[in-house]
Amino acid sequence: MNLKIFNKKGIVRVISAAVSITLVLLTVFAAIPVSSAQESLDDLKKQYSDLEKDVAANEKKLKQVQSQITSNEEKLKTITKDIDTIKSQIKILDQRIVVLDGSITELRPQISTLNTQIGEVEESIDKLTGEIEEAQTLASDTQDKLLERIREDYMAGGNATMIELLLSSEDLSTFLARMELMDRVSENDEQLIKDMEKRAEELNKLKEEADVQKADLQIKKGLLDSKMNQLKSNQYDLESSRSAASSKQATLDSRYAQVNEVLSELDEDSEAYQKQIARQRAEMEVLSREIDNYIAQNGSSKGEEVPEEYLVNRKSAGLIWPVPYSNTAITCHFGYYSNGQPHYGTDIVVRDANGNNISNGKNIVAAQSGKVIRAINNGGYNSGYGNYCIIDHGNGMLTLYAHCRTLTVYEGQIVGQGQKIAEIGLTGNTTGYHLHFEVRIKNADGSVSRVNPEGYVSPG
Repeated sequence: MNLKIFNKKGIVRVISAAVSITLVLLTVFAAIPVSSAQESLDDLKKQYSDLEKDVAANEKKLKQVQSQITSNEEKLKTITKDIDTIKSQIKILDQRIVVLDGSITELRPQISTLNTQIGEVEESIDKLTGEIEEAQTLASDTQDKLLERIREDYMAGGNATMIELLLSSEDLSTFLARMELMDRVSENDEQLIKDMEKRAEELNKLKEEADVQKADLQIKKGLLDSKMNQLKSNQYDLESSRSAASSKQATLDSRYAQVNEVLSELDEDSEAYQKQIARQRAEMEVLSREIDNYIAQNGSSKGEEVPEEYLVNRKSAGLIWPVPYSNTAITCHFGYYSNGQPHYGTDIVVRDANGNNISNGKNIVAAQSGKVIRAINNGGYNSGYGNYCIIDHGNGMLTLYAHCRTLTVYEGQIVGQGQKIAEIGLTGNTTGYHLHFEVRIKNADGSVSRVNPEGYVSPG
């Protein structure tokens, strides 16, 4: 038996089990494929980079067009191409934001779980450390007892042979007594040796278990560091993507402003003008469908009881004219444009005595009391609607106010009938200051109908 293992300063490191487990776990983790989310992010990053080259080429061409070409049609074509490219980039950035949001949401509970596991392992190691110290003390005490027995035996002239005992004994009874004493001493020494072997086995087992726990702890800490680095990277990427999306949206809005400038110089009967107007109205239709879906998910339905809070500031049962001036006019009715494209609202302006449009900054009021369920006030193009808001009046009736210069209400706000909610502006797809006013009905079956506002309200 090797007594060194019981020395208080000696430490036995049984690491074979820990090393084996570490190698197995590292092999398993090495075999895990790159997540599909990361592949998706890398693919989106490449697509965005490729489009960025197109943007640079378009901007270069646009500068050449502005300085060399007098054709507004060619200029419009170049701007439109740039708009399509930037919209594609914004779409990619939106996709990246969704993927990154999902990844961050997935990482947080994983990190929390790892932190919990690390705490449990560290607690287990602390417990084992205490048990090892206790086992070392017991082993040392047993060793001290054995050494004391050896010293006592030596001082008493121990290790005597049977012949020496016989010759040194005065009689047979003395010899037998001495033999019995030697047997007892041997039994005691043997028990001490067995105790030492038991302590050694217990100590080695505890140390092996502690080494395995420490190896597990190191692996979990490595995984935690990896997850934390990934989380930080994704959070940084998320903020960068949001910042890039905001920048691209600003660029897109400026391109639409350029389009409107070119349109103001084009003949309204020209093919280029009509083609661009059709394109813009198609964009508005896409957003209009999105608004229908939003209303279907968030609006009240026909037949539902109107919430009491909507009724507090309700002056009349019907709608009131949303532009509170006597000298208003309708410049475009609900129906269809000459090219067959639909117009789902009523366009309202304010004129002076000479018939001039003085709508800029004029108040827009809530046609009926209710709850603002959507308020977009970023000054952007927003598919042609510009700044706009939607008010739910209960019982499935909702009104929409678009092209506003600014909104004075926020999402979730309860407004009263006739309360100021916005100011007339020129945001979005419009060549003149006006309010685009819509009425939509969410039916009992969840479908949304776009109805003629003039069937519910008229100037006055």
